[in-house]
Amino acid sequence: MSLTSLAGCKDEGTNVVSHPTDPELVPTMTTADVQTIISDSGHTRYRIAAKQWNMFEEAKTPHWTFPQGVTCEELDNNYNTVTTIRCDSAYFDKVKNLWTLTGNVRMTNVSNDLVLTDQLIWDQQLHRLYSDAFIHIEKQGRVIEGYGYESNERLTTYQLRQVEAIFPIDERRMPHPNSGNAAPMTVE
Repeated sequence: MSLTSLAGCKDEGTNVVSHPTDPELVPTMTTADVQTIISDSGHTRYRIAAKQWNMFEEAKTPHWTFPQGVTCEELDNNYNTVTTIRCDSAYFDKVKNLWTLTGNVRMTNVSNDLVLTDQLIWDQQLHRLYSDAFIHIEKQGRVIEGYGYESNERLTTYQLRQVEAIFPIDERRMPHPNSGNAAPMTVE
């Protein structure tokens, strides 16, 4: 005689625990120690490096945040860096293609012109940089300081709205902007 044990299966349903999240506060994805490139129309245009990259793809306004800073390099068609931007934190509005860079913003271009400020807006659709904050520019052997700034992306043409100071730099005493060795400037 044999005993057969039959186990019956019945549909017990699925228990789902609802855990609502606010897409404005909780990122869709967080990535650490990022190094990536961004293409436009099939051409590599930007190289980005960041310690933390938060993507809020489900927010009302999809955006990215870089709370620990970001370095962005704009590349030409031969992959040469034409503009470098660094800052302490950044916010990117994906709908408007608008960057808001804050804290120790430092930009250099292919001519080694240097721009320092605490806040900068970068409109990628209009190819413009602007700010109402204090700005320090080292360009062509002179320093220009003021409030309110607008420029093209390559930093080749710019306009300051409230100029505070313009003075020449003694190039023999001035270190290269990327050297990190600050030396006193000679004002003539």
